[in-house]
Amino acid sequence: MPGALPAILLTVLALLGGPAPGPFDLRAGPADRVVLSWSAAPPGAVLESPMANRLLGVAAVLGAAELRQLAVLSRRATEVGWPAETEVLGHAHVSRAEQHASYRVGVTPDGLALFATVPDGPVFALDADGCGAILAPLLGYDGGFGAEAGAAVGEVTQFPGDPRVSRIVLDEATVRDRLNAGRPTELPPTDRYLPDEQLFIRLPAGYTARRPAGLIVWIDPTESGRPPEAFTPGADAMNLVMIGAADAGNPRLATDRYQLALDAVASASRRFHIDPARVYVTGVSGGGRISSGLVACFPDIFTGAVPIVGLNCYAHVPLGDGRFVPLGFRKPDAKRWKLLREHRIAAVSGPLDFNYREMTNAVRIYQRDGLPARLFEYEDMAHTLPTPERFTEALGWVDEPVALAGAAAGAEAGEQLDAYLARFGGLPATTDVQRRLLERITTTAPWSDAAWRACELLGVVPQETEAAPTGTP
Repeated sequence: MPGALPAILLTVLALLGGPAPGPFDLRAGPADRVVLSWSAAPPGAVLESPMANRLLGVAAVLGAAELRQLAVLSRRATEVGWPAETEVLGHAHVSRAEQHASYRVGVTPDGLALFATVPDGPVFALDADGCGAILAPLLGYDGGFGAEAGAAVGEVTQFPGDPRVSRIVLDEATVRDRLNAGRPTELPPTDRYLPDEQLFIRLPAGYTARRPAGLIVWIDPTESGRPPEAFTPGADAMNLVMIGAADAGNPRLATDRYQLALDAVASASRRFHIDPARVYVTGVSGGGRISSGLVACFPDIFTGAVPIVGLNCYAHVPLGDGRFVPLGFRKPDAKRWKLLREHRIAAVSGPLDFNYREMTNAVRIYQRDGLPARLFEYEDMAHTLPTPERFTEALGWVDEPVALAGAAAGAEAGEQLDAYLARFGGLPATTDVQRRLLERITTTAPWSDAAWRACELLGVVPQETEAAPTGTP
């Protein structure tokens, strides 16, 4: 490996007992703290609450698992320059005792994570896909929490600003890894040039950055890319942002369509407050086939899918007459398969759809192998978009586990807040006990009304009310 490793990498190597030569030598023990933030200045207070930290400008505090992962990746780090077109995503601040160092963090268009010693030290590159757990906080929402949404609410508009590159770039190695289970493939890498692409977005009615929204990525079989009007009732009811790419229809290279969907997630997540647990994908016909491949091969990004009148499978699908439809992608590796088993797939079709028999048998294969898949079939449905009611039904089933868990967590946080207010009243917290109880509320149901009230009492945001106990999540 050329050059010396940057200090953040020295730190994690020390955790594994590896050598840590250099000016910021932490061989004596692990770092006291490794904090990711958007500010070049080291953060002040860091709380035991991701929500409160986010409001203070702290993207994340790295845990032992992330540090171990970075240590393994660091062994393949190479010294590079910092390309002029690479945006600074944020900063990593490493401290131990009285020592401190900071590093600029960025992702290049071809999927390399960069760590640059501040102010003018060397730059080292790692595979961005492998750094997902570390980069994800910096790639998330970095805006404010006021009333301004940054785009029109309730209507489809062109994405405001420039699209953002995903940390996952479908080069030859990634195509082989993600879409073909590591086997050789004839699928070409993506050749999309993001500055030439156009995204369309729709914010749900009532969108506010104070409460994270879900996201639906639309895979259009045509050149339009505009999310269909039929999806808006469901999106509004479930607080879901919709986004789609223009000129990404069936004639487009499949790997470009995958890539643009990944870029769409990155773009929406950076510009708007998106809940990573509610990132869904849908499409019609050929777009439905792409959507099924996205949730299966990128279950770390997409957490559910609604493939409509088109569904690919990781096995050959029998048609019942001696013919088979070839597999659309390879079965994911064990780690991704485990994730996929946690995500619901709601296929939509009907007997009048020429893909109905294939979809029926593909869903049976999914179910046989333990995937939470279901076919929503309608007797009068042909090869078309579903009605708004039918799409909402399928999407609601996909969203149900997260929605139920969120409602339960919100109710619990409301009870915790009521108990706190009954004990301490509505005055700002002054003791460690009070602060721990309030931080617990914010971790029970982040971004809920109770969590916002707890942040007021913690002094993280201005206190707006002296509300009595309500029990409202």
